[in-house]
Amino acid sequence: MTELTSAASNSEIRKNIFHLAWPAILRMFLQSIVGVVDVIMVGQLGAAAIASVDIGNRVVFVLIGTLMSLTIGATALVAHYIGAGNKDEANHIMWQSLLSGFIAALIIGGIGIIFSRELMGAMTFLMEESDPFILNQGSTYLNIVLASMLFGLPMMVVNAILQGIGDMKTPLFIMFISNVVNVLFNYLLIFGIGIFPAMGVAGAALGSGLGRFVGFLIGIAILIKGEKGIKLDLDVIELKVDFEIIKDILIIGIPAAVEQFARQSSQIIYTAMVAGLGTATIAANAVTMNVSSLSFMPGFGFGMAATTLVGQSLGAKKKKLAENYSKQSTYLTLVLMVAASILMYIFVEPIVNLYTDDPAVVNMAVSALKIFILFQPLLGLFMVLAGALKGAGDTKWVMYFTIAGNWGVRLVLSYILGLRMGIGLNGFWIAMGIDITFRSMLIIWRFLSGKWKDLDVVNVREKRIDRIVEE
Repeated sequence: MTELTSAASNSEIRKNIFHLAWPAILRMFLQSIVGVVDVIMVGQLGAAAIASVDIGNRVVFVLIGTLMSLTIGATALVAHYIGAGNKDEANHIMWQSLLSGFIAALIIGGIGIIFSRELMGAMTFLMEESDPFILNQGSTYLNIVLASMLFGLPMMVVNAILQGIGDMKTPLFIMFISNVVNVLFNYLLIFGIGIFPAMGVAGAALGSGLGRFVGFLIGIAILIKGEKGIKLDLDVIELKVDFEIIKDILIIGIPAAVEQFARQSSQIIYTAMVAGLGTATIAANAVTMNVSSLSFMPGFGFGMAATTLVGQSLGAKKKKLAENYSKQSTYLTLVLMVAASILMYIFVEPIVNLYTDDPAVVNMAVSALKIFILFQPLLGLFMVLAGALKGAGDTKWVMYFTIAGNWGVRLVLSYILGLRMGIGLNGFWIAMGIDITFRSMLIIWRFLSGKWKDLDVVNVREKRIDRIVEE
């Protein structure tokens, strides 16, 4: 931490940024690869099995993605207190974050056990004729996956805490082991290899759940060992909820959760509108989304680095350093993503041909990707500055910009350009490009205002503690 908040030159600042960013980028890459492998394995069971998992995962992404965003509160607070040199308070926040993570996971597990079939029914009500296989298998998949979040959500909290102290390599290690277990048991349980039963879709859910369980055990063991600058002391187990701490976490985390919910829910509507253009368009959009997701990795990694570095710098009362970390992270991201955009534009058709040889799908996907590539660097800029604002605890403005962009710009223009004006898939991706530009302009305005540097979440809490002591 001392090294992160004592950087003076731009070269030191960039070194610290790269030190935190590359493990985060690799972590997202591993997660993407495992997702691809899972789909390939489930695909061996037929189209209905893929549909069951895909529809189930849409519910999972909304629920889990929203809750996962609450962990940004833990990351920001831990980073601020580590930056301020107050490890005792950081440890207290760690305990309370884990406790609240377990409580939230119990609620999610309960929803999975009780309402999984109803949730699947809600997702498939637009189908002309409901497929019993999709409804039954999807409900089973959803039930198991949501129940497994009893370990999955606390694992995410552990990763958020480690990110707050500036340790990105340990979450990468946890993700790697968790994904290996996931893929291994998916293979064994989906197809029934050796002594293991062939469980199909349920096997895919159990494999994912076992991966989360192992990742959770590793994360807790690392925190108990306490070699990463923060320690889970079992001699002082905290089972009492500190509502003031939870309040502080939620003040920062709830806007991030609403932001994520707005993004995921708008994606469902976006996909439904694309579906109205036919099977080939759906397939082309899926390929375009999959290829474009690769571009998120630099923005994701540098955004996470910015969250930690800004949080620690502001905790150490170094506002200028926080600003420099934000600017240098943005600069590095733009350089990388411009270079990546040029390469993607040159090789876009060979890349798409890796997915399909259907001429109609290839033509639409190539055209849509060329549109997206033009806006790709701006997306990276938004992700990094959003990470910086989150590290400062300024999550409300990121939420406002995401809601305005995704719902007020992207969905409205997708309907107008893609459907009403008949531009088709290109219209949807032009709308996305305008949305990215709109949000980028807004977040640059917020960053340049400098108001995010004056939130001082540490002092707010310390003043509250002092007031309680006086009373």
